[in-house]
Amino acid sequence: MKTEDFSSCCASTTFTKAMAMVSLFSSLEYAISVARDIWFHKVNVRCWLEAISGHSCFNQYLDTANESIMQGSMYEKKFGYIFMIYAFGKSSKDILAELKMRFTNKHAIELDIASHEEIKFIELPITEILSEKSAQTINKGDGEIVNDSLDVAKTDLEDNLDDISSVGIDISM
Repeated sequence: MKTEDFSSCCASTTFTKAMAMVSLFSSLEYAISVARDIWFHKVNVRCWLEAISGHSCFNQYLDTANESIMQGSMYEKKFGYIFMIYAFGKSSKDILAELKMRFTNKHAIELDIASHEEIKFIELPITEILSEKSAQTINKGDGEIVNDSLDVAKTDLEDNLDDISSVGIDISM
């Protein structure tokens, strides 16, 4: 997969490049695990902020009440980025209550919470991309069963696993 494939997942170019570099995923669960590892252990705070800045304002989830807009502006002024919340299944009232509660947080705590909310936004398109790629692969297939590359690897009984030479079958989606 290419960097562009992951650009719909996250606005951080560092994250998308890292995902593209390791994009031979054996399963969706593995892809999500890799994404979480990259997000929480391999990219820095600037990457988190770059990703967060790629979102449209959270006010689209809130009623247009003056209180919501005022609270959102105060939040952005205090923390330097928009309020991040994965709003699926939450009412405007719930989101506003969460905003008010998190507004009292210290910067480091709030950035940690925002990064955890952001990974939820990242996981959804990864799921969609890999599901789409899987469907394309299945639809292109002719029903032929392909041997695992280790089934036809050149080995003898005295060799160890480090000496196995693969036949070079590309298993990427």
